[in-house]
Amino acid sequence: MGGLLPALRFASFSYWGNSYCGGALAATAGALVLGALPRIMRRCMLRDALLLALGLVLLANSRPYEGLVLGCSVAAAMLLWTLGRNAPPAQVIVRRLVVPVGLTLLTAGIAMAYFFWRTTGSPVRMPYQVNRATYGIAPYFLWQLPNAHQVYQHVTMRAYYVKDELAVYQRMLSIGGFARETAVKLAIIWGFYVGPVLTIPLFTLPWVLRDRRIRWLLLAGAASLTGTALVSFFIPHYTATITAVFVAVVVQGIRHLRAWRPEGQPVGRALVRATLATSVLLVGFHAWIVGTQGGGLIRAMGLERARVLRQLEASSQKQLVLVRYRPDHDPLQEWVYNGADIDGSKVVWARDMGPQQNEELVRYYAGRRVWLAKVEDPTAKLEAYPSDEPPK
Repeated sequence: MGGLLPALRFASFSYWGNSYCGGALAATAGALVLGALPRIMRRCMLRDALLLALGLVLLANSRPYEGLVLGCSVAAAMLLWTLGRNAPPAQVIVRRLVVPVGLTLLTAGIAMAYFFWRTTGSPVRMPYQVNRATYGIAPYFLWQLPNAHQVYQHVTMRAYYVKDELAVYQRMLSIGGFARETAVKLAIIWGFYVGPVLTIPLFTLPWVLRDRRIRWLLLAGAASLTGTALVSFFIPHYTATITAVFVAVVVQGIRHLRAWRPEGQPVGRALVRATLATSVLLVGFHAWIVGTQGGGLIRAMGLERARVLRQLEASSQKQLVLVRYRPDHDPLQEWVYNGADIDGSKVVWARDMGPQQNEELVRYYAGRRVWLAKVEDPTAKLEAYPSDEPPK
């Protein structure tokens, strides 16, 4: 059941299975870490220690901050275990746990430092830090100060970083704003990971909370949610590291609900069957929505851009596309992105910056056919770029 519910919900209902922006890797890593700890406490075997280390490495490379919070929770639980009566001898812990986990993390750390050095020039500076320093105004954490000197060359980029990100950060600086934004985060988490259907088993939450078998899972989840509250902005995959916690709570709720027999009637069993049947049926309903309604504006925009790109790539000539947005354009509906080898690409995308700056780009890409794409979300009108266009 614990494996079926994520497959039904996240693989079919969410952006995790239909985009590059998802939390499947972090969720897998969190499950490895959360699952390895109780096994280590029971047997302290090398295999479980290596699975723990693998999960920590994956967390460090997918959700570093959230992975650190979860890793600290696991480290605290493991420290208490080593000090308890049921812990094996110290030499066993060192040989089967400390050494393999330490060597694995050391090897991964060296590899990551080399990657950072080759990418950013510093072994301790992550590419994401460079991204935030280059583009972001709002800091990632609430205790940091905003980058007040940030300058943007494009209106649509400024709209995103100022209106979408900075506004949220500023609201969270007050007690009331922090409480409201935290409530919004919790609502998003509920809607993404649980939803109305899987809320039914959560009516047994008072019994679930008293279940000692998952108590440490709940503590790890609470610590991770507290860490998430300190982040300026939020997307559901930010809490992907504790996906296993959400699933475990729902599954335990199902177990308690299934045993509910008011006046000897198997009401709980009927509710469980209805919950699972509805979860399965919703997969087909979701597929129908995607097939008939296009799956939303972002998906429609992506399909339209792909259509335009195929049309341009069919030509034997190299192309340059200048994209012009409307003043009210949604910055999340982005048309301008390129491959790693921009100059070698058959089609290069760039934002319209006005006649003078456009001409500089056109001269740089001399020999390419130049187009102007006037975006009307989610479509675009493609026309030949007029080199003598009057100033706007």
